[in-house]
Amino acid sequence: MKIKLLKILDIICLIGCVAWYYKNPDWEPFITGLGLLAAFIGLEWNESKVIEKNPDITLYKKLIDLLPSATIIEYLRNKDFGSAFRNEQIDPLREFCAYYDNAEHEFIDSKLESKKKELLNSSNEFLNYLARHTWPLQDGIQSIPAEWQEDQRERWDRTKRELNRLSDLVVFKHQELVRLCKNKLNV
Repeated sequence: MKIKLLKILDIICLIGCVAWYYKNPDWEPFITGLGLLAAFIGLEWNESKVIEKNPDITLYKKLIDLLPSATIIEYLRNKDFGSAFRNEQIDPLREFCAYYDNAEHEFIDSKLESKKKELLNSSNEFLNYLARHTWPLQDGIQSIPAEWQEDQRERWDRTKRELNRLSDLVVFKHQELVRLCKNKLNV
């Protein structure tokens, strides 16, 4: 936060310096402007070094690359699991569950790690329910068995409702984690 404030003040001073140079083209405003530009570049460089050294920011960026809100999370938010779906659409969530439950993928901040665990638990619960209550059709397409809709309507409705509830929970936990990371890590 301090660096952002310093950068804003630096830009304001730099704009003032440009106006000063425009009104009085001389060496003093020119050298002052160069000094302010160098200070801004130094602040940018320092901020990038701070980000590189924070493993929580690095982990957050990896997690967001794997589970971006615009693709897998948006898909889970809008998908009605009463209809067939492509198995590959869920693969990023499977990868998250398979690889992010270990020490290499732990946040140092305990609140962030707690939210990540909640996301892992809800994702595992969704994927386990999906595995137990859907069957492959063809070419990577999966669905609740169509015959349940006719023969066991209550079971089909219950399965659809639960899959949609669990996918909504994954979305909710993901968004909670993203908001907390943005707040704590300033990303």
